[in-house]
Amino acid sequence: MEQKCIFCAIVGDQVQSFKVYEDGNFLAFLDIRPLNKGHTLVIPKKHYRWTYDVDAFGEYWEVAKKIVLAQLKALEAKSVQFITAGFAVPHAHIHVVPRFEDDGHGEYLTHGNVKEFSEQEMKETAEKIKSSIPVEKPKVEEKIEVPVREEKKWTEEELETMRKELEQT
Repeated sequence: MEQKCIFCAIVGDQVQSFKVYEDGNFLAFLDIRPLNKGHTLVIPKKHYRWTYDVDAFGEYWEVAKKIVLAQLKALEAKSVQFITAGFAVPHAHIHVVPRFEDDGHGEYLTHGNVKEFSEQEMKETAEKIKSSIPVEKPKVEEKIEVPVREEKKWTEEELETMRKELEQT
């Protein structure tokens, strides 16, 4: 954990958050200064300064995709936008912001247009998103039956015949 990193403190449960997703490497929670209802931050649990520094970069974006699909379903968002600037908090994070018709942002999101939601609304929104993320079933590898070939037992006579044939070649 990086000293004085608010996101590391959230990972360590030292600061309250409205979690929507968590696995061994990543955590997603609602932004406390949301640009829209359901605005979620996806972070690696390990401290990285920039999004592009994350070792499991592909896995990181797969988590962001899970959040998008849950937001679209749970909140009936029109679309979703990503922001990865990372200047306000020096810990890699992906903003996953649902977009709605007439959400007050126009074509581009701006951090100056923050929305206010009560703690109860934040809890309810987090629960809606969380419950819309499909639970992954553990992958079960299919066992393939390989027929076992019976070993042929050679008679002394057959072995002698093969030896003679090999000597002649």
